[in-house]
Amino acid sequence: MMNKNLFKLKLILLVFLSFPSFAKISPSEYLKKVTKIIENGNYVLGSRELYRLSRGSLYKHKIIQIKYTLGIAFLEMRLYHLASLQFVYIIRRDKKGKYKSKSIEKLSLILDHFGDDSLFCSLSKDIKEYEYPSNVSSRMHFYFGKCAFYKKQYAKARFHFRKINSNSPDSNKAIYYRALSYAEENQVSRSADLFRELSDTSTNVTATNRVAALMGLARVLYQGEQFEDSIKIYRSIPKDTPYFYDSLLENSWNYLRSGKFRSALSNFQSLHSPFYNNRYQPESLILRAFIYLYICKYYELEKVLDFFKVVYKPVLKDIERSLSYNSSYLDYVKAILDSKKGNGLRLSSGASNLPAVVVDRITRNDRFNSKIAYLLKLKEEKDVLNSLAPEWKSDRVGRNAFYMINRRIDSTQKLAGKEVKKVLLEVRDELKRLSLSEKYLRYDVLKGKREILKKKISNKYLEQIQIDEETSRSFYIQNGYEYWLFKGEAWLDEIGNYHYLGQQNCE
Repeated sequence: MMNKNLFKLKLILLVFLSFPSFAKISPSEYLKKVTKIIENGNYVLGSRELYRLSRGSLYKHKIIQIKYTLGIAFLEMRLYHLASLQFVYIIRRDKKGKYKSKSIEKLSLILDHFGDDSLFCSLSKDIKEYEYPSNVSSRMHFYFGKCAFYKKQYAKARFHFRKINSNSPDSNKAIYYRALSYAEENQVSRSADLFRELSDTSTNVTATNRVAALMGLARVLYQGEQFEDSIKIYRSIPKDTPYFYDSLLENSWNYLRSGKFRSALSNFQSLHSPFYNNRYQPESLILRAFIYLYICKYYELEKVLDFFKVVYKPVLKDIERSLSYNSSYLDYVKAILDSKKGNGLRLSSGASNLPAVVVDRITRNDRFNSKIAYLLKLKEEKDVLNSLAPEWKSDRVGRNAFYMINRRIDSTQKLAGKEVKKVLLEVRDELKRLSLSEKYLRYDVLKGKREILKKKISNKYLEQIQIDEETSRSFYIQNGYEYWLFKGEAWLDEIGNYHYLGQQNCE
């Protein structure tokens, strides 16, 4: 208590020493003096005094100026969330517009720091195009283009994306979203042209922009039922990129639609290799089973269905138990936050625990990941708050700062928890649908076996023929795959090099 009173006494003394005519000074002059403290780099003292002024009725007519200066002070103190609140206040209430444009610029920098531009969506009615600062004009068009895209206003989204300068850091992203918007409207040709344009912007084979554009091009070609062209694009995806697994799975649909069963089965041998043990992939198992059904390989089909049942039936039970047990899923969010900090993923035991394949599915959700990234930044800001002087933290500005940051952390954790629940509901519905497909497949197996028996009885059953008789390999494993000699390891260079050489039983 003595230290706190001593600090207050020093502060009062400092104010009086700084302002000798304190008793006679006008509010405008006093505000200039406090602003000067900020300009001189004393953000801790200046922010404390500005916050006090912002709460008083004497400075209501100067509130916009005070908020802007306070926002600058918080920004310099690396209190980005607290600064954003000041700039949002100005954007919504600055009728004269003196500080609005500058606040828009500062807020765009803060949202860059957080990696979350969704806040601008709520400001779309408060910001007009002529108010964009010239140095962030392209960024603002990108923000509002994304807002329109997520609202499925694709023409409006393209209007904003076209306004982005070609030398802007967001230029390539804008082309990508334009291509996506055309794909959403089933304008395959226009979408494909933009994806091709984007893929040509980099000569680096593994550049994220290039590979993402190739994936988009392959998908839109599949959408337009141009299967052969889509296959070629998928096969060009480099192995050492995060997109390679998805390219194998999605290209298997191309092979199925174009009747290339051997190529599809070769992909599945890679997808179901030890390298991808913890990947959530029930769809690929059912698709593999369907292809075995087409070539009447019932023994292999039943092995795949049995594997699906062993792995994913317990997963479905765990999810249903979790959905009935949890309401907020904050334990999942906190566990994944710890893992992102390098502490390892430790989900709590009991009814709230989840299998590794489901955790994989959650952590690959973009919406969830954006919330986690935002939370990590907020927690960094809270660490900055904790490092400030005790006197600042115990004052009204400090107490309010902790209240605001804690409230935002809590609300963001709840939003992340809702994303977890959405993913679990999606997984539950998908597994139920695929489980139904598994039952139909088992029924089809019985029908197929019955037909084979009928043909054998009538001597109409043909000899087994190899799917690709012209292919010769020196190494085989029992289920008909050529492989790299396996010695207990699972290397990336082996993935994608399997070739199905099995036989079909169908006529």
